[in-house]
Amino acid sequence: MSMKRMTTAVAAAGIVGLCFAPVEAQRRRAEPTHAAVDTQSKASPGTPRLPDGQPDLNGMWYHRIGAPVPLIKPGESYDAKVAPTGQLTQYPVGFPKYKPALLAKVEDLHKRTIEADPAWSCGAPGVPRIGPPQRILQTATTMVFLYDDLSGNFFRVVRMNAPHRTDIDVSAHGDSVGRWEGDTLVVDVTNLDDSTWLTDNGAFHSLQTRVVERIRRDGNNLHYEATVHDPEVLAEPWKVNGRVLPLMTNYEIEEAPHCIERDATDLPVDGFHGNIR
Repeated sequence: MSMKRMTTAVAAAGIVGLCFAPVEAQRRRAEPTHAAVDTQSKASPGTPRLPDGQPDLNGMWYHRIGAPVPLIKPGESYDAKVAPTGQLTQYPVGFPKYKPALLAKVEDLHKRTIEADPAWSCGAPGVPRIGPPQRILQTATTMVFLYDDLSGNFFRVVRMNAPHRTDIDVSAHGDSVGRWEGDTLVVDVTNLDDSTWLTDNGAFHSLQTRVVERIRRDGNNLHYEATVHDPEVLAEPWKVNGRVLPLMTNYEIEEAPHCIERDATDLPVDGFHGNIR
């Protein structure tokens, strides 16, 4: 029987008792930390605007550069409180609050992260796990969000002032429609399949998931926050930690190498850093 498989997007180690930190945890360590984001405020007078008067969101917004991928012991990044019986008794900080009857499923998925997490098998991250867009292309009718993720390049098309489509299949990144509330871009995401996780550590979701993203530019900073609504599995809506992303002027998204899933025995284990696919 082959060894446990994991994506080369986050790499693997053939060392017993060690595994790689989950994808979203790696992303959070690489990002700057900021206080809570207020996306309701008006943009500052120095915020560029397009001819139609809306804030100009065009640009490259933050890029993960050379973030190392550390080795950790299984479960080390999970800061939930677990009773001696193995029962989850307290949620990790910032983790979605699940209905009590589903905690056992969350804990089981967490324990089987290497096999169960789709992001470790070259799967699309999904929304909101993929995080804020790294590049935005803006017109009056359409926004395009571009991403350079550990699993490869991804894009989302946000149709402005349009109804959700009813003639498409569910997908990892769903169907996104946008509208302006003052200077804040509000993106409503539905039609999400249930193959992705909301974040690390077994944070599954249902087909009823709806994500509302709020994006605002203030000067050369992009403010991002998201709220997940999934009444089928969550006890309450989950608000993702807000992020503030600086405008980048010296970096462009490049085509990422194709993500290939391999056995751990095929991968390097000594002195590994960086993003290998």
